[in-house]
Parts: sequence; C-alpha cells; structure tokens
Amino acid sequence: MDWFEPMEPILTNAIMHGEEWIHEVKWDGIRGLAYKDGSNIRLYTKSGRERSGWYPEITGEILRLNCRQAVLDGELIVLDPSGKPSFQAIMSRERVKRKERLKLYMEKYPVRYMVFDILFKDGKDLRHLPLYERKEILQDALGSSDMVHAVSGYDDGEALFSLMKEKDMEGIVSKKTDSPYIGGKKHKMWFKTKTTKQLTAAVCGLKVKNGEVKSLMIAEYQDGNLVPIGSVSSGLTDRDRIILLNALPQLVQEPSEQHRGAKTDDVILIKPVLNVIVSYIEREQNGSLRHPVLVGFMNEKPKP
Repeated sequence: MDWFEPMEPILTNAIMHGEEWIHEVKWDGIRGLAYKDGSNIRLYTKSGRERSGWYPEITGEILRLNCRQAVLDGELIVLDPSGKPSFQAIMSRERVKRKERLKLYMEKYPVRYMVFDILFKDGKDLRHLPLYERKEILQDALGSSDMVHAVSGYDDGEALFSLMKEKDMEGIVSKKTDSPYIGGKKHKMWFKTKTTKQLTAAVCGLKVKNGEVKSLMIAEYQDGNLVPIGSVSSGLTDRDRIILLNALPQLVQEPSEQHRGAKTDDVILIKPVLNVIVSYIEREQNGSLRHPVLVGFMNEKPKP
C-alpha cells in the first residue's frame, strides 16, 4: 500500500454549526497512520516517519482488526492519572531510542490509539467515500479493544467545546459528514478550534538577528522575582518589530555598541518595562509555554 497523505484540519476560532457537521474531541498527542497488510503492521507519524515496533501495545491490537488490510488515521495519546491526554507523556514515549528501555516506558506511559478515520480496507480505497460511511466501516473493522478506540462524533459543537474548556483539554475538530478524505489542507471540510489560556508577562529580552527583532523573551513574577518562561514570536507584527528595534537603545539594561548595532544573534537583555498578553495551550513541565502567541502589548504591569 502506498503512502496516504494525511488530511489536516484548518485552524479557526469559529465553531461550525448545522446538521452537516460532526464534532470530535481533539486528542492531544501524536498523529499516527497505521497500515495493516495481513500480519505486517507499519506505523507512521504525520510527517511519514516510521515508528513500527516502538508502540507494540498498539500494533498488537491492530493485528486483531476484522479485516486483512487497512489504513487507519488517528492520534497516539498517553493519559495522565486524571484521565486527560498528556502531551509531555506521549513525547517522553516518542523520544525513546533504545529498545532495551522500551518495556520500562510502556509500563510508565502506556499508549492508546484514538482512531478517527479509515482510508483503505481489503483492497478498496475508501477516501472518496463520505465521512459518515467511512465511520461505519471503521466501527465494523475495529470491534472492541482496550488500547485502540474509535473517536466518537457529537452534534453540538458549542457544548463539546465548552466541555473541553471545562476539562482543560486541547479543543475540538469539526468535520463535514459528507467530506471525502483529501490529503493536506486544500479543503474547507475539516476545522480545528483550540482552547487557549492567557497570561500577562514582562518582556525581559529581545532575540535580534540581522538587524531584525525575531522574538520576545518573556518572564513572569514568582514570589516577587521575574522568572523566564520562554519566548514568543507568533503574533509579533512587522510594526512591532520596527518599534522595538528603534527603542532598543533606551530599553537595554546596559547600553553598549553591541546593543546599538542590534546585529547579534544573542539575546539582548532589556529593562522589564514592556508587558504583554500571551495566549498558550498549556504549561510544560519546566514552566515554559506550549504554542505561545502574542495577543498584544499592555500598559498594566504584571503583578509580582
């Protein structure tokens, strides 16, 4: 079986409405495509990186599908003790590089495969079929399994999104019920809406390269002290970059020729007088922000 390019949902802030849409939980993990050909199971990430043999608890379950051949699309996840998907945990599992450590990590981070589509079954390419038909075929093929699950669909996207916010989960994916499976993003049939959090932070440095501000180094107050929490570049406009570069001589903590030139690849430390609002998905274990986006600058100083 040839490589099937994954269909990717388009990011939006809107939630789709109407009977022609179904809504699914956006499971926070690693996209995985599973290929079954008899007793041969291959597992790939979205980018085409082969991971066969690294998730034996999944490949063993796929062997028991009610078909000889299949291509499945879904998300590999690890649940934390509260039952929520943990991106840090699945990444810990994904980073295992030595087979002798695999058993230990399987016990510590057991992986589940949340399957939302089937693209091929027993010699037939199913991608041209409407989504609702592929869902029915998927249910018949999967049967019952502890580690491989069919993703449920819901009619009320607003209610599902509110539930995801309440449970502090990543968001939802909305799909047209009659959508064929089209690789890539050249479609208007699958959309993802993410829940986000916001915080206020102080800008403590600028990353400058070739005379251009590339990103802001940000920090937050903890016990009265500023603690770095990473950097943010997404959301930074061209106008923001020009203003910051022009103001750099007044912002640097210790003005120098190096700072005024602003052509170094190093981070230039500045006085914590600029404050920003940043949205993000979740905090990493080290306190940094996952997928930070600059919402805007603010006048109010973050509270120590």
